[in-house]
Amino acid sequence: MTCPPDVAAIVLGLLRHGLLTCRAAGWGPDPARCAAEADHLHNLPDLIADDSGERLRYYWDVERSAFAAGCAPEELGWWEEQWARLRAHVPVTGEVAATR
Repeated sequence: MTCPPDVAAIVLGLLRHGLLTCRAAGWGPDPARCAAEADHLHNLPDLIADDSGERLRYYWDVERSAFAAGCAPEELGWWEEQWARLRAHVPVTGEVAATR
């Protein structure tokens, strides 16, 4: 089953923004930034295709956190706004995905 439309809209926004940043960075002077963006985004399509609380929790705990740790603070403003929107949908550890 696909994820709920409100979660899908947020995740699609993350993908769009990240891919545009990757395109600009990869064609410009910062291919490492492109690699960081790609590493951050590569599992998000599966999140849209499969409504899994575990996938969303993994993104939140591992992939989002690793990406944020590697970014300069001035690069995080847009991401933090979107993550604040997504936070309401992230299951609490131990919560059953079906209760989302």
